[in-house]
Amino acid sequence: MERAYVRTEDFRLAHRLLKALEAHSIPVSMLSINDALPEPKAWWFGSPEEVERLGGKGVPVSHENTTEQVLVWTMTRAQPAPPKLLLFGLDPGPRPGCACFADGTVLGKTVEEDFPSLFGFMARMVEVMAPGGVLVRVGHGSPTHRDRLINEAIGRGYRVEEVNEYRTSAGTPRHAHGASAVKIGRLAGTPVHEQRNHAPSQGELRNLQRISRQRSKGSLTISIEAARRVSQGELTLEEALNEAGYDAS
Repeated sequence: MERAYVRTEDFRLAHRLLKALEAHSIPVSMLSINDALPEPKAWWFGSPEEVERLGGKGVPVSHENTTEQVLVWTMTRAQPAPPKLLLFGLDPGPRPGCACFADGTVLGKTVEEDFPSLFGFMARMVEVMAPGGVLVRVGHGSPTHRDRLINEAIGRGYRVEEVNEYRTSAGTPRHAHGASAVKIGRLAGTPVHEQRNHAPSQGELRNLQRISRQRSKGSLTISIEAARRVSQGELTLEEALNEAGYDAS
């Protein structure tokens, strides 16, 4: 695997980049901003200002999007040309799984902490790869999360299909959301053309309350109304916990 280089005067950014690249098992070396690259065509990471100034195969990264940018780079660097179709398989849930395909080839998979992180990653993939079209396949389980994913994807102008998720469960551990997303992405589903108005069930709201107790290590439970706002995408679970007085620190 080709080596990447971290080349920035921002030591905090350098630390984030080293951790993110090592998490993907990418060989990485640290260089001074004034050091020449060992190979002129090597990939390197730095701040947007440093990349603009030094050029080459620099990848601009900020503190806020370090993990996302490294993930996008790992998935796209080997693509020779824009794909005809960029496809996302989504496994719905509080931490949605996402698999990305370019013209049928799996580029990679990820599990995101929340919906904004997921769609930020997807938007960046679309921007970088400039595909001919985008298709999002969403598993049909977890109805509240499923419908939020469908509504957001349609709102962004993506083609959407709903996939029978039961066909993806065989041989997959319950919490392997990334692996399930790969299976979902490989199955044709039923086209969805309109956004949905989904009212969460009491069971779904109580499940969000249960998850809030887990996330807060048993110190509090969010209210039913807060759970409803989370289910509708008005709040993230972390924001609901903060409003309820939970301090993760």
